[in-house]
Amino acid sequence: MNRRKNLITRRLITWFQNHGRHDLPWRQSPTPYDVLVSEFMLQQTTVATITPRFYTWMQRFPDIKALAKAEEHEVLSAWQGLGYYARARRLHAAAKAIVAQHQGIIPANLTTLMELPGIGRYTASALMAFAFDQPVEVLDTNIIRVVARLNNITTAIDTASGRRHLEEVALTMLPKKEGRSFASALMDLGSMICIATTPKCDICPLSELCQAENPSSLPQKKPRAVVTKKKEQRAFYQRDNTLYLEQSTGPLWKGLWILPSYTRPPKQKEFITSIIYPITRYRITMQLYRPAGLVPKNLKPFSLDELEHLAIPSPHRKAIKLGYQRHHNRQKE
Repeated sequence: MNRRKNLITRRLITWFQNHGRHDLPWRQSPTPYDVLVSEFMLQQTTVATITPRFYTWMQRFPDIKALAKAEEHEVLSAWQGLGYYARARRLHAAAKAIVAQHQGIIPANLTTLMELPGIGRYTASALMAFAFDQPVEVLDTNIIRVVARLNNITTAIDTASGRRHLEEVALTMLPKKEGRSFASALMDLGSMICIATTPKCDICPLSELCQAENPSSLPQKKPRAVVTKKKEQRAFYQRDNTLYLEQSTGPLWKGLWILPSYTRPPKQKEFITSIIYPITRYRITMQLYRPAGLVPKNLKPFSLDELEHLAIPSPHRKAIKLGYQRHHNRQKE
């Protein structure tokens, strides 16, 4: 067992040194703040999406004290395009707690990190490994896939027993040092070689050590929940170069500016366009209408320039863009 473990570690780290994604900005100088921001951004978002946003974020909030001092609307505005805005609020809350409780120094202790608001076990583990170079199991989607295949774990990993088994196996794989390189290597191997549907076993550095009987079938999960289709109607109150929006009070987009609900019986002549977007297990069709008559008093007007810097969820921003396009097209007719 020790021989296999040592071989896995050596081959992984050698492969990572030669083929790893060393150009990722949060890896070039892995300060605790860089790692903290990148980990929050990477939750449910791809590396390709967040990389340019990471640079602009760091220009706007270069350190944790700058982030802690910022107003929530500034943080939400900077987060635009990354989705799942609750992550931005959790990151902001963590930054404020770190400044208030730890003088702006991110603690290098797993338990202390998990006591901070917004930081759970995964983010704390990622900080320990990537920021502080400690051998800690970091179980993101890519690493889970590699661990499950290497060890032929066939129990569903999204069950309590399956998760415990996965964590126990991951712990046995940890080296005594080089926590950062080991976790980064596992992550990159899962992203580049041990990919979801068609793993590239022929070029995998661990192929001889892999115990998977059917790699493409792992990891196993419970059957997916049925996707539910929903419809919503939104109003496009646009007058000249001004658009009227409301600030959401709901749990999904709390504090963000959205198109107001269109509560009248739909009229075909007021219909503009529709878009489809997913939220968790829902597939939502948003229908956009241009109501005639007075604008409701509870809405707030914004100019085109103001809209550019406003915190608006991506589906609503897309609908707004389409609404203006339809408006300009009709003016040309």
